[in-house]
Amino acid sequence: MKEQKADATRHQELIALAGERAKNLYDAKKICCAEAVLLTLNDAFGGGLAPEMAVRLGAGFCGGMGGAGCACGSLTGAEMALGLFLAPNLAEGLAEKKFRETSKELHDRFKERYSATCCRKLLQRGKEKQGASCKELTRGGAEIVTELILAHRPELAGKGDMEFLRQRDSKLLQLVKRLFGRKKA
Repeated sequence: MKEQKADATRHQELIALAGERAKNLYDAKKICCAEAVLLTLNDAFGGGLAPEMAVRLGAGFCGGMGGAGCACGSLTGAEMALGLFLAPNLAEGLAEKKFRETSKELHDRFKERYSATCCRKLLQRGKEKQGASCKELTRGGAEIVTELILAHRPELAGKGDMEFLRQRDSKLLQLVKRLFGRKKA
């Protein structure tokens, strides 16, 4: 009983930290929501991608797919992270039917939480002060996908990089790095 409670507490902590870290990466490093969510989950749970690759893979999903305003980048970044850890072709992955159900569950939870999945609609709601900001959407996408990944792969909770998740980058430090020629991400 104590062990289950400790596991649940650890999962909740990881979910909250993943959300806050993704939000911080979005805000401080000036990477988009899709990039921030994928980078966070990849680095936190050992997804196997170099950080630069995670950012590159997420790049096309910024602004609702290249600024088209379609699917929210936070949601698409979360879907990519889901595939990174649960895809059917992985040894630890889910069966294809279960993976699709989980992918739809991610979509449905996001939509339930934010009332839309379309970037354009979410941005409009945010401007009208009736919805979440991009920072909040980034946090939410990371939280939802972390919860789903840990539900299917609870062993990852023990592998979570708490140091990475607790780290916070500052906007000022990122500005200094850019001014002196260091690449972002």
